[in-house]
Amino acid sequence: MLKLFSNSKMIHLTVDDYAIRMVEYGGGGLEKVKLYKEKPIPAGFIEHGRIVQELEFYEFIKTITQEWGIKRRKVQFYVPDSLIIMKKEPFPAHLKPEELKGHFYMELGQSLYLPFDSPIFDVHPLSVEGEEKREAILFAAPEEEIQKYTQIFQDAGLQPVVADIRPLGIYRYFKGTHPAYDPNSAILFFELNLHSAMISIFSNDTPEFLRYIELGVPLSEWTYVENGESDSHWTYAGDKEDLFGLINDQLMELERIMNFYRYSLHKGEKMIEQIVLLGDFPNMQPIFEKMKTNFSVPVEVLSSSLPSVSKSLIPALGLALRGEVE
Repeated sequence: MLKLFSNSKMIHLTVDDYAIRMVEYGGGGLEKVKLYKEKPIPAGFIEHGRIVQELEFYEFIKTITQEWGIKRRKVQFYVPDSLIIMKKEPFPAHLKPEELKGHFYMELGQSLYLPFDSPIFDVHPLSVEGEEKREAILFAAPEEEIQKYTQIFQDAGLQPVVADIRPLGIYRYFKGTHPAYDPNSAILFFELNLHSAMISIFSNDTPEFLRYIELGVPLSEWTYVENGESDSHWTYAGDKEDLFGLINDQLMELERIMNFYRYSLHKGEKMIEQIVLLGDFPNMQPIFEKMKTNFSVPVEVLSSSLPSVSKSLIPALGLALRGEVE
């Protein structure tokens, strides 16, 4: 992904507006995960993926670096979902892979338009379309925001080395834990978290669709209950009927996206074959049951492959598999 510094043995961090999660892994199979941690982030430090209280967030990261015993460790982390833009862009076929980022930087404001001035890129070339052009999947995020994370991690005694894309990590985890999976099939991932959702579609090991959605759920309505590594959880203090109404709206949106994928993107020739539900939302069962009723394709709840590790750490496990499962 977005390489920042040198690369070697690392820890793997996911940072949301409300929680930071960590997996320590040195390779050789996820059953060898040594250490995993989760801690709520105080309200207001991060909003919509953007660090808004830099000093306070730095002090927070410095404290957990000491508490978790990870000072001077190399770190992989995810670019916040809310900051990611994904586009499919053409490029001249004669360009070499190492020339693509420079090409797209040159095209900024010409043929390539993004909602921020100084992006940081990750580029995935696709198959050849013709003699004169090819296409690439382009991920972009505002460089200023990513540099805030890397600088705070550095100041707190960590060594950030890679900024990855979360849907890619989740797909990597799914692929690594489903050896019979056919990568030619089209799979929709619905990651439902406390106040947001991410919808992604993959086929042929390629992301075809990404959409980040704010649910409109105040984080102040959620409380983190600490009760040991394997039993800590989030509870909701608001109106649960309203909450599930918001989620039901997103299930209807899923149906629209599936139709868009089938009829607009693929002219009726390809359709979603499976839905995978995951996320840190605490009560997935009624959502899972409703999805099984609403959709004609198989629905799976993605669970942790490690009995003692919470499902909320699945994205971190997918980050840990970077380089082993691609």
